[in-house]
Amino acid sequence: LLIAGHETTANMISLGTYTLLRHPDRLAELRADPGLAPAAVEELLRMLSIADGMLRVATEDIEAGGTVIRAGDGVIFGTSVINRDETVYTDPDALDWHRPARHHVAFGFGIHQCLGQNL
Repeated sequence: LLIAGHETTANMISLGTYTLLRHPDRLAELRADPGLAPAAVEELLRMLSIADGMLRVATEDIEAGGTVIRAGDGVIFGTSVINRDETVYTDPDALDWHRPARHHVAFGFGIHQCLGQNL
């Protein structure tokens, strides 16, 4: 938690700041309405996906996208791809504080969520 938590947190703050500077209209909107901060944080987490590439082992046979994944197979999924899925997010490459709330997977999902997500 200490080792991984400080690096990813520092990277997220840095990339979030950089992203805001590249989108001065969004930064101005955030400055004008600080109440948007919680939505802005979630949107930046969705867009930037600092920890990209979660490793898992399938516990049962499943079919995903026409491919059979057998129990015991290793699986890697990219959070940046999931967090920009056009079937879930309208215009996923746009920075939008007003986007309807959706569950992003910047911290993983379920029992394997990142322990440091509250940092």
